[in-house]
Amino acid sequence: MTREELLNLVWEEQDTAYDLMCEYDGLPHHYGENILYQAEGHLIDLIALYPGITTTDLAGILKKTVSACSQLVHKMRKKGWIKQTRNENNNRQYNLELTESGQKVYKDHAEFSQNCQKITFDMLNEFSKEDLERHIAVQKVLNEAYRGDIRRSRERIEQSKAEGIDGTGCRFAEN
Repeated sequence: MTREELLNLVWEEQDTAYDLMCEYDGLPHHYGENILYQAEGHLIDLIALYPGITTTDLAGILKKTVSACSQLVHKMRKKGWIKQTRNENNNRQYNLELTESGQKVYKDHAEFSQNCQKITFDMLNEFSKEDLERHIAVQKVLNEAYRGDIRRSRERIEQSKAEGIDGTGCRFAEN
């Protein structure tokens, strides 16, 4: 196989991995007696790891909007997994903590994640330490390429806004 053919296969496998991760993240998962989506599991994990964290802090860590995180927090408060306490230093903010049942969900999610990791690691047993190190090196370069794509896209969006062009290529209407 030529180098170009191999690079195209790497590209295709990255696309497949992305599609599978998106599908996985879009599915609800059973964590003990509870069913959660990945986004909810990540939120539970962060609140467990950083008791007192705010919704704004969660949004920054997860790279989501504050509104999206607020909706998840509200949903999980209704389930009784999270409690909010008004921040003593800033009346507009609430600190988040897990309730006792939220701690159980966290524990069940951690067990689920450890089991998934074990299955994956067992599947990778056939690869040598050197194979895995090589894969990590390649993946780091691919991740850097993705970061560059993101940076260039953001710069182009900002440039378009500055030029008064919307996402369709049309100029913004003058007021």
